[in-house]
Amino acid sequence: MDKQKITRIYPTMGKTFFLTGMLATLFSCATAGKASHQPQADIQEPVLKLKQLANGFSQTLYYRSDNQQTTYKDTHATDNEKLAPALNAQTNDDTHTIELQLNEHQGISISNSQGKARFIAGSFVLASAEIAEFENKQWVSMVVFNNNTQHIEAYRLAPDTLDIQQQLTQSAKGSEAICAAVTAQGAQHIVNIDATGTLNQFEIHDNQFLPLRNFAIGPGMKSCSLGMHNHSIYLADEFAGVWKVNADIESELEKELVFHNANIAIEGVSTLSSNTSLFKGSLLGWVSPNKSGVWLQSRCQTEFITLQYDLAGVPQTIEPEFIHLAFYEYEKGPRISVIVDDDASGNFFSAELSSELSAAYFNHGCLSKDKEPIANGESRSPKYALARVLPTAETQPVKNYGDAADDPAIWVNAQFPSQSRILGTDKKGALNTYDLSGHQQQNLAVGRVNNVDVGYNVAIANMNNSAETTFTDIAIASNRSHNSLSVFEIDEFGVLAHLGEIDTTLTDIYGMCLFVENGVAQVFANDTSGLFERYEVSFNKNKKAKGTLTQSFSLPSQPEGCVVDTHTNTAYFGEEGAGIWSMDISSTKHEPTFVSAIAPPVEADMEGLALFTVDAQTYLIASSQGNNSYAIYNINSKNADKLTLMGLIRITADMNHSIDGVSETDGLEATNANLGGVYSEGLWVVQDGRNVMPSETQNFKLVSGARLKEAIRNLVSTKH
Repeated sequence: MDKQKITRIYPTMGKTFFLTGMLATLFSCATAGKASHQPQADIQEPVLKLKQLANGFSQTLYYRSDNQQTTYKDTHATDNEKLAPALNAQTNDDTHTIELQLNEHQGISISNSQGKARFIAGSFVLASAEIAEFENKQWVSMVVFNNNTQHIEAYRLAPDTLDIQQQLTQSAKGSEAICAAVTAQGAQHIVNIDATGTLNQFEIHDNQFLPLRNFAIGPGMKSCSLGMHNHSIYLADEFAGVWKVNADIESELEKELVFHNANIAIEGVSTLSSNTSLFKGSLLGWVSPNKSGVWLQSRCQTEFITLQYDLAGVPQTIEPEFIHLAFYEYEKGPRISVIVDDDASGNFFSAELSSELSAAYFNHGCLSKDKEPIANGESRSPKYALARVLPTAETQPVKNYGDAADDPAIWVNAQFPSQSRILGTDKKGALNTYDLSGHQQQNLAVGRVNNVDVGYNVAIANMNNSAETTFTDIAIASNRSHNSLSVFEIDEFGVLAHLGEIDTTLTDIYGMCLFVENGVAQVFANDTSGLFERYEVSFNKNKKAKGTLTQSFSLPSQPEGCVVDTHTNTAYFGEEGAGIWSMDISSTKHEPTFVSAIAPPVEADMEGLALFTVDAQTYLIASSQGNNSYAIYNINSKNADKLTLMGLIRITADMNHSIDGVSETDGLEATNANLGGVYSEGLWVVQDGRNVMPSETQNFKLVSGARLKEAIRNLVSTKH
């Protein structure tokens, strides 16, 4: 990337809508979540009648003792005498209940309908409690923040006995807001916003808290809620409203403003989702102590509902700061319930939505069929093959923050392949080298080097002026500090020595690649305007490099990725926002030809290119930066200009080895060389734009050639 991609958290203010009708706010799916919702004072709003909960916050969980796969319910303790028969009728088996009550100062009381009970003493904030199921196993999953110890605690209890099967703790810098949810894979995902204004994401894996990422979220966050169904974190910000953040740790760090009203401080937020087949959509609710009511938002509408309770026959209002949404099976069908607090009295209240409103939300969140999202929200994008691979290793993070790591190269040690080296640019000041385990070996502070490539058996003028010629391996990097080409010699042990700079006439040097022909290194270098220059590089007897400009040409816009196939005498250039060009390099008189446009499923920017051979067929790998993927193109064996897209590859997280996936790749490189061990079938190296698990400066991920081959073969088999 040319411009620094600083992690951004930006406030985008929505438009304010004043609408009439029974529902305070209704609008289409196309604008759902993008606007403010401000009911008019003189409009009669729907009203929910509240019932006070006698024992403070309470929650009822439902489970099956036979461990067979079923639908689990989560609600608070109201109308249980009507609820249990409906559940039993649906499951045709014994359905048991777990009652959970929270007293913030005393602790958590848990009991089940089989007569078991457990009390956990302490001062807690409840993040989540739910029945989790995975691979026909079920358990009670509970996450709390312990105010006494300032630790996050995660529990796993047996539903039948309430025995604690797992109890894990994680220290924290306080907690301003905490929420949790179980993923589809049965893992507990946790978000905690600490006292420093940092949002921290964790996942329970292998009996420990696994840090996923952390980033500054700012002040004012009063509560959060996780919607694992749509991979979203919802935040109640008393200064701004309701935010939505992508929970995917490889996603861009940005906030979307779901609700804003300058006169209303939002303090509570909750999401409702379930694996029940009856609930197809999602529901988001939020509350403010400034309004005695609740906002409910689905995919197709938003409404404000007034909350009231009767005291001696007189309607009373509340000042809610907390909300919990739940659903349950009622006698006449599925219903949605709400539990809220009252800041003025300290009491908790519950209410049930009408059957009509509940039915609307269960109908994909739409009030009528004609408002239902097309194809249930499925994308209109064309179908394509997608393969996923796990990283094998990762390099140490680079020294500099922000968009720093950029482009890798691989130097193959001909004598000792396992001692090969990875070269990686830190474009804010250095060229680094790493061994195959990812440990940094060198840091060469030569300036803002952007791209790097290596060449083998380059001729050096003989010291004695005899006919005998010596050869060496070299690396060359584009240096933006000097608009030059930085030249390095690589010795037999993979140690780099800086030989000097070759001046160019480029005004903003950017990408480059090289190849060696008859002992002479040839370099293609470009600048951000699209101008390319080709240099022939020679060395005198003192190993001083000289560059001779032999060719110039231009692409319409900014290029970067560049790779040369010496078997077909073809160079491939990536124009970041447009696609791939090819050029015959056998003569300096040839011009590039546009051969493949960026089109779905490939997304700009296209910044890295590499070649890799599988089963005697050569493929071009290109970074599809916009969707954190890599496009795999078949290169026609008879016409190197003909590229056929086979599909995409994504590098996903290896949770077992705490290596995150890869996002927003700039540069990449691959080799088919046998490097021994896990890399006996080659190596693929890519830059990782967001290095998480935990959050650190950028680095490079390594993927074994065997895994890359398997992924490409899967794409080929799907294509045919």
